[in-house]
Amino acid sequence: MPRPRFEKLPPERRAHILEVAAREFGALGYEGASLNRILEKAELSKGAAYYYFDDKADLFLAVVQHSMEQLMLVAQLRPEELRADTFWDVARATYRRQFLIFRQHPWLMGVARAVWTLPAQLREGGPLAVLFEQGQSVSRAILERGRELGVVRDDVPVELLVEWVGAIDGTGDRWLLANWERLDDEALQRHADLVVDGFRRLLTPAQPGGKS
Repeated sequence: MPRPRFEKLPPERRAHILEVAAREFGALGYEGASLNRILEKAELSKGAAYYYFDDKADLFLAVVQHSMEQLMLVAQLRPEELRADTFWDVARATYRRQFLIFRQHPWLMGVARAVWTLPAQLREGGPLAVLFEQGQSVSRAILERGRELGVVRDDVPVELLVEWVGAIDGTGDRWLLANWERLDDEALQRHADLVVDGFRRLLTPAQPGGKS
């Protein structure tokens, strides 16, 4: 993770450095991205870069975290504010906002592509895994709130539900990345609706007679 001194930079300067790096990683992937090119475009000397980051991997981790924070600012769900009658409507609206943010800020989609093309051991272990665990923690809190409200099934361990949701979400993201160039705003919204409908069908408690 960035060294504490990076956080002392003005917010605009921090955001500029990370977004320049995000565009490079997004366009060329982690392996293809050039640290020297990032530093040149960010107007940052190599000495200054190592003052803030340990290496290229550390910078990439900072970019991923920054990207997740930008999405959360716009599309975050606060579990304690969810209600039974609007639970799925709020989930659908949240996913729609996320995908439209990708459209407005293509570098965010590029970072997502760079993450998904990393070798599995880099996504699932080490510092980057911490960010995925944070995402799972948010998912778990939402699912537990859904159980409290009676809109999420309670016949399956919550950790298994988290894995199921992650599988649908990851599959949806990979499809989105593969088809991104040919999707307009309407298609993005339709994809968001399909992903959330998959969650709803999987998670809604069974009704009498076995229907969900």
